[in-house]
Amino acid sequence: MHRLLSASLVMACFALCSTQASADTVQLNSWTNGWADVSVFNSIDSHAYSGAAGGFSGQLNGGTFQTYCVDLYQSFNWGTTYTDYSVVALSTTVSHDLARLFTSHLGDVVDGNTSAAFQLATWEIMYEQGGSYNLSAGNFTESGNATVHNIAQGYLDTLGQSAIYTVQKLESPTSQDFVLTTAVPEPSSYAMLAAGLGLIGWIKRRKA
Repeated sequence: MHRLLSASLVMACFALCSTQASADTVQLNSWTNGWADVSVFNSIDSHAYSGAAGGFSGQLNGGTFQTYCVDLYQSFNWGTTYTDYSVVALSTTVSHDLARLFTSHLGDVVDGNTSAAFQLATWEIMYEQGGSYNLSAGNFTESGNATVHNIAQGYLDTLGQSAIYTVQKLESPTSQDFVLTTAVPEPSSYAMLAAGLGLIGWIKRRKA
């Protein structure tokens, strides 16, 4: 269930955005909900991958975060601190559809199979670049794990229209790239922030 952000958290989000022009530090330490093996293929450049898939837990700039891979071509090591990441924008369609995926189905991820399925759905959206999402056809396909495949296809078939996240990419020139999600404050949270700033201004005027 979507919880309202407090004014202090909204300000923290603004502060995070203002500091992301510099390099970001990433360290991943574990699978978030387990993993499962998959076999995928990107027909655009005939790139194949067979192995574990799932979500990751670690730290971004010293704070705890969870993420999924958006890059089939590079790798990373558990427990290693990488200092060459930066936040970059995704295409409008990919960002919007990933936001719909996270909004609709992140809460369904509870074990290795569902975590791997969510990763598959993330890759499908990244590599199909919009349009119809079908893990059995198109640019990106999966053929090694029927259980995970079917769960992921179910996620893709039931993307909601609304989104409560903004989605960007954590990109490194040398290591695997990841998705970065930020919850979008509801209008009432902005009103709370404005009220807090107004109160601060009123207090300053009283002291003057």
